[in-house]
Amino acid sequence: MQQEDLSLLAFQKRFRTEKACQKHLFQLRWPQGYRCPRCQHDQVYFHRPRHLYACKACGYQTSVTAGTIFHKTRTPLRKWFWMIFLMGRQKSGASMLSLQRILEIRTYKTVWTMGHKIRQAMAVRDSSYQLAGLIEMDDTYVGGPKPGKRGRGAAGKSKVVVAVETPGDKPRFAAMRQVSRVSGDEIKAMAQACLAPEVVARTDGW
Repeated sequence: MQQEDLSLLAFQKRFRTEKACQKHLFQLRWPQGYRCPRCQHDQVYFHRPRHLYACKACGYQTSVTAGTIFHKTRTPLRKWFWMIFLMGRQKSGASMLSLQRILEIRTYKTVWTMGHKIRQAMAVRDSSYQLAGLIEMDDTYVGGPKPGKRGRGAAGKSKVVVAVETPGDKPRFAAMRQVSRVSGDEIKAMAQACLAPEVVARTDGW
């Protein structure tokens, strides 16, 4: 599920019912209209008691949650959507106990499993995201204080290249990659993986 930059009230209004959540998932899965995963036929009927879509050509049945983190869940989609929304807004990390209480989820095991699946999905999304527009790139060294020489090549620290998306006065998204050494080849490899085509990147002259 892609999370737009919605206010709490706007989110509540858009996803106030289970039907609204199902409709949103349907549009994400089949933005051009339903296509049977098996035969690509575009005619379908909805089996309401089981919440399944059945292809009129081959009879193949599927649901909007099949193949997603919501597959076979017994928790209402509304609670899933709210949990994704709240986790995405809490930069310092979301407390599962707090979310369990807020969303009235019966067991801690359930809310922990939901949180784990959401974090995994976020990690996959973040790993495939490419920065676009105006990019600032620089290198740094990270790691706790350790005995050794001071300065740029401090012993025991990791070399990291950072790219930041800056569409305006404030940074938006960032990508970081640990490198063995700061070189043109390493920077090029990171740019190919993390930057969209035709970006404008400002560097220290790599």
